[in-house]
Amino acid sequence: MALLCADASSSLTLSGIGRCTTASTPGLLDLPAPILQLVLMSSGSGGLEAACSCAGLRKAFMSALACPELAAVYLIKRYGPNTALFHVYNKPQLRRHLLCDAHSGTDQDCATNKLVRELLRLGASPRVQERFLLTAAAGAGDTLVVRTLLRAGLNAGSCGGRALVAASTAGHMAVMEVLLRAGVSARAENGLPLRAACREGRVAAARLLLRHGADPRAAASSALVEAARGGHLTLVLELLAAGADPRVDGSRALVEAAASGHGCVVLALLVAGAQPHARNGLALQQAAAAGHHEVLEFLHDAVGRTSGNGGSLFHHAFGAACTPA
Repeated sequence: MALLCADASSSLTLSGIGRCTTASTPGLLDLPAPILQLVLMSSGSGGLEAACSCAGLRKAFMSALACPELAAVYLIKRYGPNTALFHVYNKPQLRRHLLCDAHSGTDQDCATNKLVRELLRLGASPRVQERFLLTAAAGAGDTLVVRTLLRAGLNAGSCGGRALVAASTAGHMAVMEVLLRAGVSARAENGLPLRAACREGRVAAARLLLRHGADPRAAASSALVEAARGGHLTLVLELLAAGADPRVDGSRALVEAAASGHGCVVLALLVAGAQPHARNGLALQQAAAAGHHEVLEFLHDAVGRTSGNGGSLFHHAFGAACTPA
């Protein structure tokens, strides 16, 4: 192939009586573009080597990667049916070329889904890296791809937990709904999807998980800790209403909120029963060390209230200062 890739055509001189002619030898670059692209993609690693050696072939190679049908041929030829699907999400450069004309998340999902479906048609196996595939598609928000993989036989029950975590982290609601309808438990991975949503402040995602049975008390109410650390007051209030316990693990949620200076969250947790004395007054220590004076006032007032020596600030500040958006 390398000999036929040269930009300059080779020549052959024919001698005759009184005349001399030059005949051109056709090369790959003389082929029509669709045929050239198919040749390159069908050559697998050989096509990539040819593209690296010639600017004209490189342009044709990159153009071919933007076509899902041709990109599927390339992946099958280069990596084989067992790992071709894995490289859909494991090769950023491939995805960059594949999605070069996709201007929205929906367009990207459609282009990737075309590639995945073509790979499946060509005999690619989705089961070798099924957990990675489903998780990568969910994290990218590729709803169509998730549906395609599930229809291809991926077991949502055994490998869907991590995918739900990825979708919850990014707030991809449509993907979450597909996974939940397919049988993935909202309590999968010891409640990690809810914790991930709360860590990132994904209110809608957390509400969806709670509606589908996520346990706000799982892992010592760690979802509440994540929401408190991030200052996500709306999530804190919803988790408390759903049954999260602010006192577990030494009122850790209060400690995290105090250390981060989230005054309204601190008040919400104190109202719900978090203990300002817990962990030898660690919440007070953290707030003092970080210079969060308003939080210190709330905590000192709560301490005074519990000892019967005050409480006016604590009683009135929450309603006045903390209306969630």
